[in-house]
Amino acid sequence: MTTPFPLLRLPHLVLMPILEQMDFMERIALSIYSKRARKFLKLLKMKCEHINLRLEDNRVEMKVFFDNSEELKVDMYTDRYKIDLKYGNDHIFWWSGTLSPMDYVLPIMDVTHCNSIKKLTIPKLSTHNPKYDALIPLLTKLPKIDEVIVEDTTSWSFSPESPLLKVLRIIFPVTSAVTISGHIRKPNYLRETFKGNFDAVSVSFYLNIDERFSLNDWKFTNAKTLKLAGPAFEVENLNRYFKLWMKKKCNPRLENLIVRTRESVTKDLLLKGLNAVQVPIRTDRSLGVLGCIKQYHSDEKITWEFDITRADGKIATISISNHGLVCFYVSPFRQNQSSFIRAFSSFSSFYNSCIEHFK
Repeated sequence: MTTPFPLLRLPHLVLMPILEQMDFMERIALSIYSKRARKFLKLLKMKCEHINLRLEDNRVEMKVFFDNSEELKVDMYTDRYKIDLKYGNDHIFWWSGTLSPMDYVLPIMDVTHCNSIKKLTIPKLSTHNPKYDALIPLLTKLPKIDEVIVEDTTSWSFSPESPLLKVLRIIFPVTSAVTISGHIRKPNYLRETFKGNFDAVSVSFYLNIDERFSLNDWKFTNAKTLKLAGPAFEVENLNRYFKLWMKKKCNPRLENLIVRTRESVTKDLLLKGLNAVQVPIRTDRSLGVLGCIKQYHSDEKITWEFDITRADGKIATISISNHGLVCFYVSPFRQNQSSFIRAFSSFSSFYNSCIEHFK
């Protein structure tokens, strides 16, 4: 019978060199099973670049990326309590007993100084008894998620009886961006997503030829950047949306909007009643200026640009590409020239009156 060695009772000056000599997987294991050890291991500054999570029916896949191009992969099975680890070229099977995914994800985030999950991916949802209940304790403890990606969804995925909605309602309050792609046949199922205070929302729809998304389905969006891809949007609805924006009756947070419609975009129909002013196409205004939004075609380019002015003097630019992509972005510092002249005139009058007073 061997006597356990009281490692954590050693003096700090003795303990730290021992921890430094441990290999990476020994440190990870120690950080999971001991909160006290984790405090010391954090002093070693095992920082990662970012962490991604992927939720399957009965598995959580965790990938930890380091700046030395190494990757720690942890597969946690919720139905068998089996942990599968791989770091670099080392593949280890780890049978953990009764620990839940939360008991692995959060300690690893802590010891690698990671404050948020970069991507949380939810793959195609199975309609046959999806097992999300075991993941609820983990999801409620995640501090921050940069982007939630929902892949290949169906209308049932967002229906009131779907377990996915319960998961999304848990993670949306700590999420910055949402990306959804799939076959959504009932637009009202996505209204809860559109109303969120996200930095970015990207939705790709695959609908039948006779299905469309009306303006009422997305005019109340609250995201700073909104991307709507798919042949479900009409030019008339875009025109109506821009008119609402000019009257300050929709999304005051909006900075970028990208929409691809099913029909060819004509500037006369798109700009009807907007009092738009054509501006020269700036070479630095590419489709990539909208953050992570990428071009759809290699030969896509902007063919027209027009400025419209909101009631408060805020200016936005509408761009039309040669493939029918409509980009709308609000200029953060530009204002109406006449408003600027009025403000300058008022200031000038005040300045002149002060000069006369002191004379």
